Amino acid sequence: MIQLTNLMRVTACELSNDSKQFEKDWDQLVAHCQSNRSELVLLSEMPFHPWIANQASVDDSLKDAAVQAHEEWLQRIDELGDAIVAYSKPWIQEDKFFNTAYIWTKETGHLKAHTKYFFPEEDVFYEDTWFDREPKHFELIEVRGVKLGFLLCTELWFTEYARKYGLEGVDLLLCPRATGASSVAQWTRAGQTLSVISGAYCLSSNRAGLGEDNFKRGGTGWIAQPMDGALLGTTSDENPFLTLELDLTRAKLAKKEYPLYVND
Repeated sequence: MIQLTNLMRVTACELSNDSKQFEKDWDQLVAHCQSNRSELVLLSEMPFHPWIANQASVDDSLKDAAVQAHEEWLQRIDELGDAIVAYSKPWIQEDKFFNTAYIWTKETGHLKAHTKYFFPEEDVFYEDTWFDREPKHFELIEVRGVKLGFLLCTELWFTEYARKYGLEGVDLLLCPRATGASSVAQWTRAGQTLSVISGAYCLSSNRAGLGEDNFKRGGTGWIAQPMDGALLGTTSDENPFLTLELDLTRAKLAKKEYPLYVND
């Protein structure tokens, strides 16, 4: 019998879209991660400022405010302790505006991992209007011996990249979101499916609470396991943080199982 011993404590969460409530959520998240000895923390999509892409016309002052808020909050990232912290943030380069995922550790600082490429264009989510694209780049980043891959929100539905990550040996598939309450079930099912497709644990953290125009954010972060896609836990209004000890050996074994062994 194979002994599973490659243990890692990981945290998914839901964080308020409201700036004042977010401050309280952050303090509680810090306390949770410290008491639970989190080794990896996944934050929600662009968490440090209220959602900005809710209107069809671009507001450059909102872009600047969102960028500034993220830079200010990221100065406090070490409050989460010695954990690997995964997040996305808005940033501006010349006349381009991007949503980019990073990995932070005390020893490496902020490592750029992936820039969001696929965007919706509908009420509340006018992202194709607001954001620009860098060249398509879905590549693993390895930190402290753990192989990490990002799919940012809408990118969950492009399952070919989950398989690509799986064939490259991903351990944790990280999926920050900004999704609504009405679609929680379908997003959760997608995460479970991706854990099977990638042969990795799928983690997602989401915005919560009321957003712009009283749009209800969905919360419901999750952790799903490889091989069978079983949902190991979710967050909720009452329990906004979820920390579990995962055995990464399961992800390594999954690479030899269906469907990853099937040749293209």
